[in-house]
Parts: sequence; C-alpha cells; structure tokens
Amino acid sequence: MRLALVLCLSAFFFEAGQAQQFSFTNYGQDEGLRNLDVFGLVEDDSGMLWLATENGLFRYDGSEFQHFGPKDGIGEPLVLGLYKDGSGRIWVATNDHLYALNGTRFVPAPLEASNMRFGAGQLIGSIDPAHILFLVRGSLMLLTENRQPGDNTLGWTVKPFFSDDNIKANPALGKIQSVLALADGTSKPALWFGCGNAICRLRDPLRPAQAARVEVFSESRNIPADSWTCLFLDRRGEVWARSRSHIRILAPGQSAFLSRDLPVRNGVGVYSGSGILTMAEDPQGAVLTQTNRGLARWEGSSWQLFDSTNGIDFKDVSSILFDRYGVPWFSTRGHGLFRWKGYRDVENWTIAQGLHDDVVWSIFRDSRRRLWIADQFQINQLSPNSRKLDTPEPFRTAPILHGTGFAESPDGSLWIFGLGGEVYQTNASMDHVLFRAKLPSLARVFTDSGHRIWILSRNGVYVIREPEQPVIEKVADPMLSSDAFDDAAETPNHDLWFLSDHQLYRLSHHSGHISRVVLDPVLTRGQMRNIAAARDGSLWIGGGIPALLHLHVQKGHITSLESVTVPDLASNDVQVVRFDRRGWLWVGTDMGVNVFDGRLWRLLTRRDGLISNDIDEGAFLADDDGSVWVGANGGVIHLLHPEHLLSKTPLDVRLVSATLGSKTLSLASTNLLPWQDAPLRVRFTSLNFAREGSMRFRYRLSGLEVEWNETGSNRIRYPAVPPGDYRLELQAIDPNQHAQSPVVSLRFTVRPPWWRTRAMYLLLGIASFGASILVWHWRENRLLQRQRILRKLVAQRTKELEAEKAELVATREALRHQATRDSLTGIWNRSAIVEILAREMDRSRRTGATLAVVLADIDHFKQINDTMGHLAGDAILRDAANRMLHHIRPYDFIGRYGGEEFLIVMPALSRKDAPARLNKLLQSISGEAFLFEEQVVNVTSSFGTAWYSRDMMHVDELIRRSDEALYRAKGDGRDRVVFYEDLDSVPGNVDH
Repeated sequence: MRLALVLCLSAFFFEAGQAQQFSFTNYGQDEGLRNLDVFGLVEDDSGMLWLATENGLFRYDGSEFQHFGPKDGIGEPLVLGLYKDGSGRIWVATNDHLYALNGTRFVPAPLEASNMRFGAGQLIGSIDPAHILFLVRGSLMLLTENRQPGDNTLGWTVKPFFSDDNIKANPALGKIQSVLALADGTSKPALWFGCGNAICRLRDPLRPAQAARVEVFSESRNIPADSWTCLFLDRRGEVWARSRSHIRILAPGQSAFLSRDLPVRNGVGVYSGSGILTMAEDPQGAVLTQTNRGLARWEGSSWQLFDSTNGIDFKDVSSILFDRYGVPWFSTRGHGLFRWKGYRDVENWTIAQGLHDDVVWSIFRDSRRRLWIADQFQINQLSPNSRKLDTPEPFRTAPILHGTGFAESPDGSLWIFGLGGEVYQTNASMDHVLFRAKLPSLARVFTDSGHRIWILSRNGVYVIREPEQPVIEKVADPMLSSDAFDDAAETPNHDLWFLSDHQLYRLSHHSGHISRVVLDPVLTRGQMRNIAAARDGSLWIGGGIPALLHLHVQKGHITSLESVTVPDLASNDVQVVRFDRRGWLWVGTDMGVNVFDGRLWRLLTRRDGLISNDIDEGAFLADDDGSVWVGANGGVIHLLHPEHLLSKTPLDVRLVSATLGSKTLSLASTNLLPWQDAPLRVRFTSLNFAREGSMRFRYRLSGLEVEWNETGSNRIRYPAVPPGDYRLELQAIDPNQHAQSPVVSLRFTVRPPWWRTRAMYLLLGIASFGASILVWHWRENRLLQRQRILRKLVAQRTKELEAEKAELVATREALRHQATRDSLTGIWNRSAIVEILAREMDRSRRTGATLAVVLADIDHFKQINDTMGHLAGDAILRDAANRMLHHIRPYDFIGRYGGEEFLIVMPALSRKDAPARLNKLLQSISGEAFLFEEQVVNVTSSFGTAWYSRDMMHVDELIRRSDEALYRAKGDGRDRVVFYEDLDSVPGNVDH
C-alpha cells in the first residue's frame, strides 16, 4: 500500500519525459578551459563568469578563459568553492585558504591554515558584505570585516559562529553541511543551514545567544533525517532544500516543508552522481536541479525531466547559473562548462524522439490540434496531450514514404499525399482508410480558402473540389494540365497562383480565367520551387534561382520586382518561403532560416539552438499559437517564441586590456604615455554569450585613421604609434540580428621623444648663437636619423601588410578548399561535383563528346555503422574514396554526393570501354578487404550509370537517371554496374 502511494505521488509530480531535443555549447580544453572538473560557477557584477576547478580558478570574458594563480594571489591549484557577496565581491575557497578579490588581486583571509580544510559544496555565505560565513569540517565560521584603529586600513577577524558550549548542548551545530543567508521577507536577515540530519533556521543571526534561538526542522515538520547539502531561495520567497534523496520546499509564512521529491522511477529519485547538489531559478520562475542522468525542472505542479534523449550528453552537474540575459549555464565534474542554446525558445524533434528518419517532408496541424510530420519513411502524429510521436494504426504496416503534404476536409477527415503519387483519405479518428488513389509524382499540396485541395504534380494540377467527396479531377486548362508544378499560394483577393519550375500562372477568383505571368528568364534561371503571398497581395518566389524574388502583379503584368540575395539572405539556395501569423516572412535555406519582419532581415542558425542549418524543402508550419515549425536535415525544429529569438538584445562590448609596448593603459581615464617604438595592443570582448560566433567588431583609431575597420577577433594591434592625441573607438555588431552596441572609447596621448620637446628646441636656439655651424650639422644628423626611423616604420608596416596579405591569400585558399572539398574524404563535396557535372554537360553539348555519370553507393553501409560504429564507417568511406580516386582517369572527377554515395563524372568515356572500366573501378572496392583497427571488413558497392544526351537541360535529370540505375543495381543483388540505358522499366524504391 505504501509503495503504491509513493508511485502515485511521484506520478503526480512527474511530467512525462519531454521528447524534445535541445542544443548545448560545450566549453572545454579546446576553448581554453584547461581543467574540466568544475566545482563552482558564479557571475560577477560585470557579467563575467568565474569557475572553480581542480586545477585553478578561471574567468571567462566571452573571448577566452583567463587563469588566476600565484601571480594573482591564489597560492593553491585546487579551488573548491566560489561565492559573490552582496557587494559584488568574489570569494574563493581552496583546500585550505579563503580569498577575497580586492581590485585585480586576491587577498587571503586571516585563517589558521593548519586548521582549515574546505570541502566542495555550499560552503560560503554572507549575512551582509561585512559578515562572511564559511564551513570548515562541519563547523560554521564567521569572518568579520573591521578597520584598524587609527587608520582606514581594512582588516578581518575570524571566529567560530557557535561556541564549544553551544555545540556540546546541540551536537548538530557542529555538523553543518550547507549555509544560506537571506532576508527572509523581513528587515532582519535569517540564516538557514543543514545541521546534522535536519535543517536549522536562525533569525537575526548577529544578535547574541544565537544557539538558544536556533529553530530545528525535522521529521515533525516534514524534513526526513538526511544530509541537507543544498539550500536555495527563489524569487517568491520559498526556501528549497535538497539532499541526495529528498527535495523539500517551505512557502513564506508556513511552518512545515512540502515534499517536492523527484520521481522514484528510472533511478531519478536518489542522486548518486559525482556532482554537487545545486539549484537555480530561470527567468520564468521555474527551479532547476540535477539528476543522475541530466536535469529536472519544477514547472509549478510537476517535475520535467531532461536527459540524453533530449540532447543532454553531460552529467555530474556542480552548478547551475542563469546569467544576466537569462541564458542557463551548467558546470560539471569532468565535462567542463555547458550553455543551453535557445532555452525555452527552441526545441527539436529527431529520430531519438520518434521520427523514422531525420529528413522531413511536410508538417501539418489539423482541427483536432494534432500535429502531423511526414519524414522520409513514415508519417508521425503528435497529439496535443502527448509528447511522443506515433504512427496511426492504418499505416504502421504500410508506411507512407516521402509524404509531400496533408489536407483536411471540413468533416475532419484527413488527406495524405506521397511523393510517388499516393493519395489516401482517412476518417477523422484515423481508424481506417476511406479512399485510395494513384497520381503522377507529386510535389506539394495546397488548400485554398474555399477548402478546395489543389494537388501539384510533375504532370499538371489536380483538384479535389469537395473534400468530403473523394473525387480527384485534373485541371483541363492546357497551361495547368501538363507543366511540372512545385507550389501554390492564395492572395487576399482569393486569386490562386501556381508555380512551376519556370512559369507562374494565375487563376482569377472573379472570372475563373487562367493566365500566365511572364517572368524574366534570367531571374528564374534554375528551378522555382516556393511561392508565398503577402498580406498586401505581393508575391515572394524562391528556389534554386539566383535570388529571392519579390514582385507585385497588376492585371497580369509585373509592376515592381525586387531581388533579395546575400548578404540579406544566408544563401540563395531557398527551400522554404512562407508567412507566419504575424506577417513575418520565413525563408529557409541550406545555411539557416532568414526572417523578414517588413523592416529587417534576421538569421537563425544552430547558434540559436536549431538542430541543423540545412532546411528541408517545403517543411514549414506557422502554428496558431504564434510558434513556428521547420523541417531540417536532422529533424523538426519548433520555435516556440520567435519574437524572443529575434528581439534585439542590447549588445555589450568592453575593453579588457590595452598596452603600448611595456606600458599598461588605464581603461577608465586618459593616458599620457612616452613614445615607444613598440606596438599598441588592445583586447576586448562582449558578454553577449548567446551571440558567440555571430558577433563582429568595428574599430578605428581616431588621430591615425578615419575609416572603420572590422574584425571577428577579440584583439587588435597597431604598429608603433607616432606622437599625438588618440581615441580608439570600438563597437560590437551582430549582422545576423542587425544589432550593434554603443561605441566605447579609449583615450591616450603619446608624448613626443625628448628631442622633439620645447625645452630641447629652446636649448638649441640658445646654443645656435655661439655654435651655428655645429648646430646645423647636428640638426642635419638628427633629420637623417629621423628619416631612418621613418623608413624603418614604413618598412615595418610594409612587412606587416605583406604578411597580412600573404595570410589573407592563404586564408582565401583554405576557404576555397573547405568550400569545395569534403571534410571527411578530401574529394570534391556535393556542391562542387554538381558544378563540375554542369560544366562538363555544357562542354559535351558544345563538342559532342560522350559524358558518363556514375552514382556509386557503398552496400550495407548502415549495417557497418550499426555494428562497428561511425568511426569505422568514416574510415571505410575515406579508404573507398581513395581507392576510386586512384582508379579513375586523370581527367575524371569524383565527389561525395551524400552519406555513402559518390558521384563520378567521366568525360569522353567510350561507350565500348565503359563496362570494363567501370567494373575495374567497382573491383577497387570489393577486390580488397578493408582494415579497421585490425578488423577485416569485406565491402562491396553498386554503380548506377547514365549517359548524357543533348535533350538533357539540367544536371538533376542526369543524376536522376544514374540514381534509377543505382536502384536497379541494388535491387538486382548489389555489387554490380547497371546502365540506365539498359533498364526496361523504371525500378521501384529499393532500400539502401
């Protein structure tokens, strides 16, 4: 009975595990955090983060981790605790010392080091900035600030908070595990501490007779006997207490604690990790703490759990901190520091959350609030009261591949459409299928305001005029009956617009007349794939064309046209063009999601919490609650609060240090410096941690230059600065958000060298009366010396400019190589090999030479990954690419097309010699076993080959033929070469 009650209560306080996937940034040794065992984390008043680690104290300023050690006043490497008191002063506890930050240096507190042994945990607190509390071996100590008699020197005295007699009378006062000082809702402070196996409270702790006034909370007040090592006060005035087995909360004005225990299931209830028990409150008022497998968040009525299924690949949390911008940070024992990207604003759904594949085709919300997601291999349903994806019963054994769209009839029945032309109508409860049909290959589905369902196929437009009646008719108009269509939209006047690969058609709502709108073929070169209608009736068109087009059409003619491209867009490869409920335009590309609010373009990427930057074509939903769903190569992205992500957070920029030669400049006042033949070095940073990677800096040195410079680095350097008055101006900018910080400045004056001072000029004038000839010679020598100095400066600057130019050339070459080469295999990447293929097709068209294209696929590659691991798969891909590279002709090209697929372009290949040469290339894979970590793996491959013909206008057609031949090679048993021209029919889908 008791067990059933416990399980019932934990079910009440436990919200079913959130299925979403979240994104985190890890800061470790590669980022400069030299030790990953972090005991504590605090934010100082300036916004910088301090970390206590097993091997020193570190401060993170947004650009680097600075180590503090003996030169800064801290003598021990083991730092166990951090604390910020009410004045903003930082306290540091090592294994046997306590330090306070005084300016730029740490000063030790006057402790008897031989008796001090600190441990990790909640060991420092403060009643006020002049009374610091700390724990030593279970004893509570009081450090009091005082001033020495006769002067203003600051000093400290230390004594036990409880006397030996107090502890003798109450032994629990000598076994204190944690300390928390707070105002407790009154003008007088209160002190909470874990004492023995209970929790104690002491009101007005600086008043005499403290021990007699200690109030003990134990079993009678719902505090089980345990070691309470974590105490926390939230913004509502509630006191939270945690042990390894229990969580309790005391509301203001209450005398007994309430239980907030974690659920006992799945090993969550009792914490057994190596972390340090900790709690923090997010900006929305929810309290977070750690679990054995991740994190837990109290949402007011239940715990929400997050673990590895949500993307948390760290454990043993030691501190949780929300910085001044509400960004959550997590320090860990052994895994470094983590930052949660897009906290409460972005959640992702992947294969780990129930998708059958991470390539998403369409997203739809029905009238019952069910969310539908079609991925590459199945349709998935997310019910309003569930956080799990599920597949409806009729399709569990007959999956729908490549679901291109959904539609709903007024009676609630659901229509589902597949890429291959499959059409299904189900009843509203999804119990069974009411209607099936087969059409040509489909691209998209569109439901207009009159509930008509328009089906855009590669062979004309079809329509279901009354969705309750399963009658599909093909539009008879010649313009809409034969073109290859991609998308459709409806303007506010209810005109319908149909977009094909190269044409735009309008169906008038008033007349029913269909007309074609003439577009400039230069602007539409490629393939148009997406169209969206704005509230003002204008149209936005994107796809594989040179730019995103914005056009107004009046009476069948374009009256205005605007092209949007880089840098307003992240990329011209547009996969999604849609409007949300706010009227914002969303443009998904292969490099992120651009959003246009009517004034500014903004960019969302993985830095904002997106699981991927590569957006899937057509996979978009603007939900009724204002949130947005986007499909990407990786899963589904749910942007819960787009206005938060796109709001302009004030940017911060600050100077960290500046030196001129050996002189350190004051950052707060004007500097007067002697001239030195040495460079000016300045370091700066921004504490907008969430914008890391997208931030850039503008700067100029007024007095030396007029134009602004721009850099992504946090350091700038000027060669020797000549005498004069200067003002260094600095500004942070975020191009992705169109935001910029205020300009900060550093003023300094460089005094001229002694030979250019007024005193020297006066002396020379007096001396000239008696030794004019000598002075003339002396001045001549001085001028020559000055010329040599100037020549040296010019030569030095010229050398630096040449070095910078060489570095820019090297960087440009590296970027070119990175942009065209596959990072794993070193061969051409997908975009590069496709560009090569297009070039060779043009050459073949001009010269009449033959051109063969081979799509090669490693057989059973997924099985290799699943059985031997992805490292083995990567090694085999590299080896396979290298083998094929060495067996093709010098003028052939090979590139990685995607996953385990390779695209081989073979110009001027003889049709007669092609089978023998391709079989030889095939044998380079299967002829010799692969070796990975002393394991022998026999690998085969399948080749699909197609020949170029003059009637082919696009690269996609030639690749498609190679792909069909590859499918036939797979279907015929793999490890073979199949030519498209030998196929007697188009093969069906074959599992790779």
